[in-house]
Amino acid sequence: MMQFLIALKILLIGIAYGQFVPSFTNLSPYRNLIERRFTGFTNWIDCNSRLPVLFYYFADRDRGDYPRPSSFKLDPQVSYSCQQKSTSSYNGGASYDRGHMVTANHMDSNPQSIMDSNYMTNIAPQTGVLNKGAWLFVEEMIECIRDVNPLRVYGGIVMGNDASNDIFLGSHGVPTPDWFWKIVENTVTGDVIAYLMPNNFEPYRDRVDRYLTTIKDIENKSGFIFSNFNDFQRNKLHTKSWSIPPGCDYS
Repeated sequence: MMQFLIALKILLIGIAYGQFVPSFTNLSPYRNLIERRFTGFTNWIDCNSRLPVLFYYFADRDRGDYPRPSSFKLDPQVSYSCQQKSTSSYNGGASYDRGHMVTANHMDSNPQSIMDSNYMTNIAPQTGVLNKGAWLFVEEMIECIRDVNPLRVYGGIVMGNDASNDIFLGSHGVPTPDWFWKIVENTVTGDVIAYLMPNNFEPYRDRVDRYLTTIKDIENKSGFIFSNFNDFQRNKLHTKSWSIPPGCDYS
């Protein structure tokens, strides 16, 4: 009986990983979307802004530690007219990183998937404070909890109306997002946690709980309305991030 349950769990995880892609109604400003299915994750790229604006992946137990590539590349499977004009660092007089939508660390069980994570179709201008602060904390939270329960991870950007940070239009052909968001769903408990983080110089790691919000709020701001969440999940508001299990291996 125990072997049967283990086999069933593996089967269900495989189905979730291999077949589930979230369905959504697109009420966002992004009207020219391309769905790009990578090895291990899916991004939706807006051709007009040349940026990945939505992503999804299934995070189960970490089974590898392949190294992340040292360089960034254009995506050979997407028209160059829909991608950033350069793979170079963002140099505009301010501290911006080539921020991963889907972190390479969650794709390190497969050499192809971790290589895919360094395509520019998975990158957006992100402040160094956010990239190494609150955004990184949530990535580490996922890294640890996925070893306990499989997770579904959704995320994206909100462009907003702040044109003052659009300093890479000349070099890369892209505006700078004003917000980054992420939703994490525990596939065992059904619990969800959601974050909406400003892409500025305030979201340090120890401030991460300031950016907790609801799925409903993210849907309203992003314009992506997901069909797989119920009303309870949509309105769930955590006041504190999920606890990271002790002894977690972040690699």
